[in-house]
Amino acid sequence: MVAAFPRVAAGEPTPLRYDLSVDLSVTAAAATTWIASELWKEDLAPTTCRFCDPNRFDAWARERLLWSDVEPARRTSDALAFGVLPAAVAANAFLSARAAGDTSEGWVDLLIVAEAATLAANVNQLVKYTVGRQRPFVHYRNFDDPDRAPEPDDNVSFYSGHSSLAFSLATAAGTVSSMRGYKSAPWVWGIGLGLASTVAYLRVAGDKHYLTDVLVGAVVGSAMGIAIPRWLHGSEEQAPATGARLVPVLGGIAFVF
Repeated sequence: MVAAFPRVAAGEPTPLRYDLSVDLSVTAAAATTWIASELWKEDLAPTTCRFCDPNRFDAWARERLLWSDVEPARRTSDALAFGVLPAAVAANAFLSARAAGDTSEGWVDLLIVAEAATLAANVNQLVKYTVGRQRPFVHYRNFDDPDRAPEPDDNVSFYSGHSSLAFSLATAAGTVSSMRGYKSAPWVWGIGLGLASTVAYLRVAGDKHYLTDVLVGAVVGSAMGIAIPRWLHGSEEQAPATGARLVPVLGGIAFVF
């Protein structure tokens, strides 16, 4: 992140399409829905696993990547996914926009990234609650208390929310930087994907997820992090692809073509 700052753009950033009323509404609705799904996890998450046993590949990968002490890996993945990476994305957005001569565009960049990340988080929650895959530390009973009671989070392993969040943030920030024409874009991609990959690895090392959980999280998070900015927020000189746009509706949002 520090290395990227001296390399921000010098010149007017490429204007992007956005509608503050729509994009703020969509992002706020997606964030609220995600928070609600976390608060009501006890009621929404499956109480028993639908997919309980790991496949051979995941069992093989777990044996090789698992740390003997899982707590440092878990704490570090939390700090990176919910602290370091979002802070780096925000800092880059504002510093790049400021160097380009228009600080207000930093807020727009951050909004676009947040929109992609919150929508990706909701897709992740829907899949996790539907699939019902048991977490590896629960399956292998990798905990200290032999009388540990079941928890709502035990059967939502697929796919990794940390991995999806980290990659959606990294790729959305990289995509927006590239679309803007910021000279820092290569650094944003490199540092962002490096941090996201570290988060994914630590989720396996911490026995919170299998390798396929974090790989799918990386793919889906990256897809949404790239697609949403490019599809919905291309440069103002370009017409929206197929006329697609997001529109708030009662109870959620809709894609309109």
